[in-house]
Amino acid sequence: MGGIFDKPDQPDNSALEAELEAKRKEEEARAAELKRQQETYKRKVAKGVIGSRSLFGQAGGRGFFG
Repeated sequence: MGGIFDKPDQPDNSALEAELEAKRKEEEARAAELKRQQETYKRKVAKGVIGSRSLFGQAGGRGFFG
């Protein structure tokens, strides 16, 4: 037992910390991939490859020759 002024023992959190670190790395990788995709999309829109006024990005033949 212990006295009322003793600090309680801390539980072992090494497994939880390892799991959180793995999830954090996974989330950072996902965020980096999303950022890369957004930059690619912005670049393509700026070039005119895709977008609502693009001559080449419309499906079903409604683009340049439509």
